Amino acid sequence: MGFEIFNRKIVWTGSPTITFTKLGRISFNKAATALIKKNAIENVLLMWDVEKKVIGIRPTAKKEARSYKVYENPKDNGCGFAASTFFKWIGYDLAESRQLPTQWDEQSQTFLIEILPAYLKQDTSNVTHEETEDQTSPSAVNAVKRTRRVQRELL
Repeated sequence: MGFEIFNRKIVWTGSPTITFTKLGRISFNKAATALIKKNAIENVLLMWDVEKKVIGIRPTAKKEARSYKVYENPKDNGCGFAASTFFKWIGYDLAESRQLPTQWDEQSQTFLIEILPAYLKQDTSNVTHEETEDQTSPSAVNAVKRTRRVQRELL
């Protein structure tokens, strides 16, 4: 029997990429992390353009209820944060980890990530914020606190 060549799912690249993990974590590679450090980004807002199927990650100057704290890797080669509730909200399929190219839009100061329709579980064209759980409800806030505590313990 002959050898089969293994195809890597995650490829190291010098251009900015973001990985969405099966656990609902958003991880920035070293090139994307360099942009985060250059712009002194500590907290971000997650946005979803349902028509264009584009995720936007925009820095926010201060910590607020809707923002996510970006945690740096101790090895200084990446950073990220947990966003499983966001992925659930947009209907993203977390069955496997995926590495996606990202662009930094200087004008809007936003990372832009195009999402292929195949990566979505369902048609999300009718999803609105009002139809989903209130993100500031006590259960949602407690879930965020638990997730952030686990993230700190892992670092």
